[in-house]
Amino acid sequence: MSKTEIVIIVLAMAADGFATSWFTGALHRKLSVKLGAGLPVIFSAGRTLFMALGIGVGILATAFMPDHNYKVGMALLLVVGLKYGIDALKFNPEDKIFLVDDNKTMLLLTLAGSISTFFAGIGLSMAGSGFWLPVSAAALSVFAFSLAGVRAGEKFGYKPKIRFAGLIPGIVMLIFWIRLLILNLL
Repeated sequence: MSKTEIVIIVLAMAADGFATSWFTGALHRKLSVKLGAGLPVIFSAGRTLFMALGIGVGILATAFMPDHNYKVGMALLLVVGLKYGIDALKFNPEDKIFLVDDNKTMLLLTLAGSISTFFAGIGLSMAGSGFWLPVSAAALSVFAFSLAGVRAGEKFGYKPKIRFAGLIPGIVMLIFWIRLLILNLL
C-alpha cells in the first residue's frame, strides 16, 4: 500500500468527522451556545488513539494469516467504508444531533465515531500501511476537518445535505477494493 493511498483513505475517513462537527456547530449556533475548541481536539485525540490501537491489533493479526494479510485488510476497509456509507444514508440529523455542553458528551461523541476508525486501523495495518503515517494523518486530518466543520456549522447553520459527506469514505474504500479485485484478476 502506497503512502498516497494511505493518506487518501485516512482523509476520506476524516470527512465523516466533518459532517458530525458541522451539525454540532450548527446546533450550537441555533441555540446561541458557544462551542469551545475542545471538540476538534478531543475528536482528533480519540480517533487517533483508536487508529493507533487498531493498527496495533492489525500488526498482531498479521502473524495469524501471513499469506492473506493484504486481502483481509482491504476487505475490512471495504466493510468499514460500507458502514460509513450506510450510516450516511440512514443519518437523520433531526433525531441524532445533540448539544455538546461538557467533556463527557464530547468524549461519548468521540467514542461513538471511533469504533469504525479502530477497525479501519486494523485493515490499514493488515494491508501494509505501517504505523506512523496513518496515525499522524488521522491526527491532523480529523482535527482539521472537525475544526472546519464546527466553524462552518456556526457560520452557515444547518444544511441537511452535509450528512452525505459520510458517503466519501464508503466510495473511496469501494474504489480501492475494486482496484484490488481488478489487479488480482489480471
